[in-house]
Amino acid sequence: MPVPIIVDGYNLLYARGESPAPATRARLVTDLVGWARTRDRRVVLVFDAWAGGTREARKEAHGPVTVWFTRTGERADAFIVRWVGEHAEAVVVTSDRAVQQGARRRGAAILDAESFAARLEGEDPPSGAGAASPRARGPQAAWLRGL
Repeated sequence: MPVPIIVDGYNLLYARGESPAPATRARLVTDLVGWARTRDRRVVLVFDAWAGGTREARKEAHGPVTVWFTRTGERADAFIVRWVGEHAEAVVVTSDRAVQQGARRRGAAILDAESFAARLEGEDPPSGAGAASPRARGPQAAWLRGL
């Protein structure tokens, strides 16, 4: 089974130079669905619903991409770190240092949002960027090399 990738949604939008609007979220989902289908990957995309959420987290299925909106009062950062605690063999896409550290402590490999955004657009990652977790081993390391 392919290693899942969990994406800090707003972090990736900002890395793409986009605002956190409904249209840009929808475009990101569409881009990730296409990307995931061509690579036979499973993607979990997480967005904050900090102030406008519901009592429970809400999810939407889009083929190989599952979109989660956190519950009211929960940041995507906490959701991602908790998810990785239950799915340690994962790759986390974020440039948020605290999320990177929390996910790495739980066994995930890390890819910064700018590097993933470049790959999503079919470009080479920025020079010096894209540093995956230096401790990535096994399926995660192979997955990162295959990007």
